[in-house]
Amino acid sequence: MAKKKIIIATGAFILLLLGGYQIMQHKETKVYEQQKIEQKFWDEQKVRIEKFIRYNFKDIESVTFTENYKTPMSVAIKGYINEDKKNLNFIATISNEQDFFEKGFASSPGISRMAINSSHILSVTEIEELEKTKDTEN
Repeated sequence: MAKKKIIIATGAFILLLLGGYQIMQHKETKVYEQQKIEQKFWDEQKVRIEKFIRYNFKDIESVTFTENYKTPMSVAIKGYINEDKKNLNFIATISNEQDFFEKGFASSPGISRMAINSSHILSVTEIEELEKTKDTEN
């Protein structure tokens, strides 16, 4: 009888271990999938931000992104242009109401002086529309 209880207890213990392992695997998979989704989001935003910078500002040789972060009201990407971290830095923001970067852009005075048309900075959507019209004309 005692032998039977030991076998049942051992079997139950093994089942609990296997169940716990499955739960851990499931959680890790969900975390990994969420990280992939977030990385894809950040990568897409970086492309949009670089397009925005190259279209609205002159003399752009390089765009470097340094940090992504979230706040309660938005997400943001920090970076700098032309390898000048001190004088040509920026923060591009995406509010929680938006799904992607449009034109939320705070920059150092050095970047502001590089604006092609400081009275009208184009959003990424406006840039894409201009590119479409240029493609259809050609």
